[in-house]
Amino acid sequence: MRYIRIIFVLFLLTLIWFYLARCKEDSPPLTMTLRDKPLPLIKNCIKGKWKLQYVYGGLITHKYIDTYNSYMILSPDHIIMGNDSIGVFVDTTIIWVRTDIGSNDFTYLLRYSRSNYPFPINYIIDQIKNDTLIIREYLDDGFDYYYTKIY
Repeated sequence: MRYIRIIFVLFLLTLIWFYLARCKEDSPPLTMTLRDKPLPLIKNCIKGKWKLQYVYGGLITHKYIDTYNSYMILSPDHIIMGNDSIGVFVDTTIIWVRTDIGSNDFTYLLRYSRSNYPFPINYIIDQIKNDTLIIREYLDDGFDYYYTKIY
């Protein structure tokens, strides 16, 4: 009789353990505004390989769907960008610049330079919604880039 109680208690504990483990897997994806966060948190959240899904915005606001399998690999201080059509076209160091984006609202710009382009390129790491990283060009009528995480 005592062994039956012990087996029953172990069975219940096992069921509870499986239930709690499953709850952890079903947790909602991360949703976070990054433009107002400290730089170490931004760097940590954007690490990895990201696939471009679409680009939205511009002067006449269009949505461009990526058909070239464009990707971006980010580490805290390095960026690699490429696609299936032309391969890697950016492989350089990131320069993080703190700037006022209006109304005394400060953020960090992801800045890099390209050898074939005379000006530095600046992006605002805006937010992560579910599994999508949203990056905005730091320009008037700039584009918003929507990436999903690969790893």
